[in-house]
Amino acid sequence: MHRVTTAPIRRFYAVAAGLAAIAGFLLFPLAEETDRFFSWTIEPPLTAAFLGAAYWAALVLLAWAATRERWADARTAMPAVAVIAALLLVTTLIHLDKFDLDSLFGWFWLVVYCLVTPLLVWTIAQQVRAAEPVERGLHPPPAAVRAVLAVAGLVLVGYGAALYAAPLDVAWPWELTPLTGRAIASFLIGFGVAAGFALWENDLSRLRGSAYAFATLALLELLALAVFNEDVTASAAEVAAYVAFWAVSLGLGVAGARLSSKTERIASGSR
Repeated sequence: MHRVTTAPIRRFYAVAAGLAAIAGFLLFPLAEETDRFFSWTIEPPLTAAFLGAAYWAALVLLAWAATRERWADARTAMPAVAVIAALLLVTTLIHLDKFDLDSLFGWFWLVVYCLVTPLLVWTIAQQVRAAEPVERGLHPPPAAVRAVLAVAGLVLVGYGAALYAAPLDVAWPWELTPLTGRAIASFLIGFGVAAGFALWENDLSRLRGSAYAFATLALLELLALAVFNEDVTASAAEVAAYVAFWAVSLGLGVAGARLSSKTERIASGSR
């Protein structure tokens, strides 16, 4: 038994980070070109940009985890990655008829998600067999940070679950389809699970990557809204609530990253 991250997990994180980087590029900068350069045509472009932002936030989390030698640190990315991969696989199978299987992009998406989930199960099994139990709660975050994180996590999981179950019946600032609604919901739930896992870990020294990813997600979602604001169909009050949520999330991510970085240095010095 040992405390290091096994090679299969680190390789998985690295490959997944590369795939997330590519997906983010195809969906954010090329948000208006998904009919040519993505697995299915996404309308309006704001939806594509939202998903691209989520992939780039996942990239930050995965890249950070891939560099962690200690499993106690690297495992913080696993719950979000597993949930997002599983939900996107289910979403793909539900809406398979919407994918462009006459193109390389369509088949690439299908093959990736059909392989990612079983590969993830295998790598987790390998790691769990090799790792020692991880002690939690050594460096708990301030009560105010825990409270805001709990609210953000509940909002993401709750709203994401409702959107996944009924993508056409849940209010959203712009128009969604069943496929895009469930794709967005998959990321909302995944990042909400990441917030819940951070609360469960209760250790700032391990959560710098998660904080970076959360701040990246919030910043890019606000940028996506600014760039593609013409796609918005909601009322001003609804848009204000949407902006406020991501603004608070950005502040939470930045504060968490600063606190975690400081605590990580202290924890490293004591080991």
